[in-house]
Amino acid sequence: MLRQETANPTTGVAGVAWLTPLRTLNALIALFSLGLIAAASFKYSRWGQGFDMVDFHMPIWGTLNGDFLLVSRYNFTDTFMGLDVALGFLPAIPFYALIPSAYTLVAVQVLLLASAAIPVYLIARDRFQQPWAGVAFAAAYLLYPTTQFMAMAGPFQPRVPALVLFFWAFYFLERRKLWPYLALLVTAMLARTDAALVVVAFGMVAALKRTRWAFAVLPIVIGLAYFYLAITYITPQFYSGNFQPERVELPFDLSRDYNAIWPCGMSPQACYYLHLGGSLGDIARNILTHPIEVLFFVFQPDKLIYLALMLGSLLFLPLFAPRELLLAAPIFAINLLSNRIYQYVISEQYQILVIPGVTIAAIYGAAWLWEQLQQRAGEPPNRAAFQQSAMLWFLVPLFVGLLNIPLKNPAISAFRNPESAERVALMEQMKARIPPDAMVAATSFLAPHLLPREELFYIPGGPMHHQVAEAEYAFIDTRASGLRAEAERGNDIVGRLRTDPNWQIIAEADDLILFQRMDVTPDP
Repeated sequence: MLRQETANPTTGVAGVAWLTPLRTLNALIALFSLGLIAAASFKYSRWGQGFDMVDFHMPIWGTLNGDFLLVSRYNFTDTFMGLDVALGFLPAIPFYALIPSAYTLVAVQVLLLASAAIPVYLIARDRFQQPWAGVAFAAAYLLYPTTQFMAMAGPFQPRVPALVLFFWAFYFLERRKLWPYLALLVTAMLARTDAALVVVAFGMVAALKRTRWAFAVLPIVIGLAYFYLAITYITPQFYSGNFQPERVELPFDLSRDYNAIWPCGMSPQACYYLHLGGSLGDIARNILTHPIEVLFFVFQPDKLIYLALMLGSLLFLPLFAPRELLLAAPIFAINLLSNRIYQYVISEQYQILVIPGVTIAAIYGAAWLWEQLQQRAGEPPNRAAFQQSAMLWFLVPLFVGLLNIPLKNPAISAFRNPESAERVALMEQMKARIPPDAMVAATSFLAPHLLPREELFYIPGGPMHHQVAEAEYAFIDTRASGLRAEAERGNDIVGRLRTDPNWQIIAEADDLILFQRMDVTPDP
């Protein structure tokens, strides 16, 4: 008769004593960090990051050089604070000060995302009373397609520090540690304004858990107050002196395009919802008074696909824990109420603050589902049953990992579809002809490599942007999708520059063009 061997839940697995949960967790974090840093660095080195990287790199460099959260492409503000209260940039500054490079931001962003696997492990370990279950769900978080996309997004995303803090806040909520819980929530709230809505959701979850009143009431009050103040009073204080916003009174119209009057008279973030109303009060009132229209607007086919991917990528386990899923509800709501497609795809930055809620709900949904299965089998749920199920939950990260194949994992795509080395060399050559203090306008994927500099504009810009005519150099990739879209609307930017006597072409090759304004001193 063979001797039955069982896994040791606290040290190692049968026959492999060195393979402990903590060693496995550390290995997963290390593999994620090394793999994603390598992929994101390669993507950047091959000029694969878009203009978002300018928006997130420039504020950090500018702050270190005396311009607090500097941005330059907008004509109504010269600081990110004029777009949104976003103090989530600040944790990156000490690291950038030591090594002032875009690669530093790549590494810090990935390491922050990787570090969140630690509270995920602790939350799952405590819920299942089994360390290996903690490892399984930490792996699921790291392999979650949206986590992967966020790690590859243009760094440094100011919401990422909030993501990490929200996981830790939930851990302390479960342990009923009030002051660490509140301190983490308040700090996370400062990352970006929408994080305040997640803080409100924490208060609601705490109320449903029947905790002491301070766990529930304080986050709700603080979160709502800060959200209102940030949008209504703080952000407008950072508009440029020559920008005189006018508060708009608009009828409810779900087909309205915000671009015509963005950033309008309130916060630019709230202005994205002009189709719902011209103020926070109007938006809330119109949602309540037009429930059927809003319902059909929210549950359009593309948005249902978005929800299916966000939840289905975790086997729909979050749906079995509606209380914990409430943590993701505010961000889901503002994404679904938007008419900007970037907000309801799984690959964009707007999903960062959804990740804590859906991951925690997946853990609690899995535990609830296992308890129900045990009860149906006639066995009362107990610690031994949870421990025996630990290895079963490794099917979750296996499934999540496999989903990265049809969803085109961004790390793999970075290596499979890079810009050619020859074309990158041309870009570098043209870039070298632009003085470091020149005012430059550039298309999306060229712009990140023109930093650091104080003035860098976006081509094609809208009414809220500085225009090409204000720049001294224009660096253009004629393959840019934004240029093609503008040309289809009758705005041929490249053609206009070619025929404008105020501009001359100083370099052109392989669909890349470098223009110089004639009144600028020629480059040597």
